[in-house]
Amino acid sequence: MKKLQIKSVAVAASFACAGAVLAGTWTSPSTDALAPKHAAEALSASTALVVGSATYTMGVARGSSVAGGDMVIVLTPSTGSTFATTGGISCATWLPTIGGGNGSATIAVARGGASECAYTVAPTVAGLSTSSTINFGNITFATHTLNTSGNSVGVNLNLWNSSESSRVDNAAAVARTLATSVTSLTMTAAADTDTVTDVAFTSTAAGAVPLGGFSVTGGLISDTATAARAGFTIGNNAANTAMSANIGLGSFNYASITGPITVTVTGDFSGLSGVTVQTAAGGAITSTPVVTINAAKTSATFTLAAGDLGAAGTTTGFNLVATTAGTATLGTRRVFGVAGSAAPSGATAVSLAGNASWWTWSANAVQLVTPFFNTDGGSGVNTRFFFQNISSAPVTYSAVCSGESGVTVNNTAAGATGSTHTGSLVVGTTAILARDICSFGSVTGASAASGRGSIVFTINTASSNVKGVYNLGANGGGNAYIPLNRPYSGNSD
Repeated sequence: MKKLQIKSVAVAASFACAGAVLAGTWTSPSTDALAPKHAAEALSASTALVVGSATYTMGVARGSSVAGGDMVIVLTPSTGSTFATTGGISCATWLPTIGGGNGSATIAVARGGASECAYTVAPTVAGLSTSSTINFGNITFATHTLNTSGNSVGVNLNLWNSSESSRVDNAAAVARTLATSVTSLTMTAAADTDTVTDVAFTSTAAGAVPLGGFSVTGGLISDTATAARAGFTIGNNAANTAMSANIGLGSFNYASITGPITVTVTGDFSGLSGVTVQTAAGGAITSTPVVTINAAKTSATFTLAAGDLGAAGTTTGFNLVATTAGTATLGTRRVFGVAGSAAPSGATAVSLAGNASWWTWSANAVQLVTPFFNTDGGSGVNTRFFFQNISSAPVTYSAVCSGESGVTVNNTAAGATGSTHTGSLVVGTTAILARDICSFGSVTGASAASGRGSIVFTINTASSNVKGVYNLGANGGGNAYIPLNRPYSGNSD
């Protein structure tokens, strides 16, 4: 008990001297935020990492060894990291020295390993002052977590008396971050809402195909009647040019370590003849990437090479080009997202956040559909479509009927071709008899006509201007009203 009481008095004495602040501090780096940045793409968890030197400034004066001034410095790595102990590297490699003030000391390694470096300190007769510094050389870490962007690595310093029974300078270990990691590659995909599918599109192969192509626009990137474009950029260390790959500072260049960059675009790729990727100027990319669309036509992927990027400190622009097949409607709304991932050789893959709502297609028309309607023209039977047009002028429309397998679809509109019927919806309410749009012939091998099918109306106006229902009923009997659906997301009811 007496021994413990003596220690308690000694600690109190070392920290309470007329209210003075006696705690030592890390003065280089002076804050965690000033620690050098490293490129996460250049590192694996076991890549040997050399960090910059570090300086700790004493908070108390320390007498010479003659007066019992011996100390022990214990340096430990931050959680998730270890010191290097092989290849001629050890705790002696970054043996601290004394600088500043008028003090000096003899320092030697007491013990060392992957989880700790301990040094004995014997101040000279002059002792150490509150301006004396403890300077560590470049510390090498054998393992760390800097392969994940945003992580950090550093050290904890304990300054003990010679028996390591009480602290000399602080009441707890003093931590300092010596390196952080960031993603050197960045993806920027500004929202593009300029692509508009065109209700008046005409294909040389299929004739009139409402919404089968694009309106020519002059927005972020110009579209043509058959091809729509959206752009994104990838930065090669454009935001953190003063970054080190491993040892020392410099302008890190992703091309120096190479490794593919995979770009994934999600969305609806149906109705397209192909998708390509070009430079921002519309030219060919050096590595000639091939865009692959999955079987479900819900995503497209392609791979860029490190050499496709510009020099360190620059961004490179790319365009995705979607070409219509021109044989089917592309709908009134599609949304595409873009993201990427880089797989640098010898390092850990990193993700590139793009934009989940990067490219949005709209239309200069609206579509209304029903999977069932009947053309029964019998006495007292009502099979009609009702439309409400709240715009300020009549709007044109076209309709496409589809039948069951083996059923012949006949358009009943004079002068029209195929199964497409065109007309106009007045301001207010328009009623159209189902049998005036199309009829359905006999199923192959049957004697009676089917009289039923599905229909798509394409109406040349904004989505919010028109609503529609299908009415099936009989005079003096019940009536059913089926709202026409809007098949593409983003349309209002």
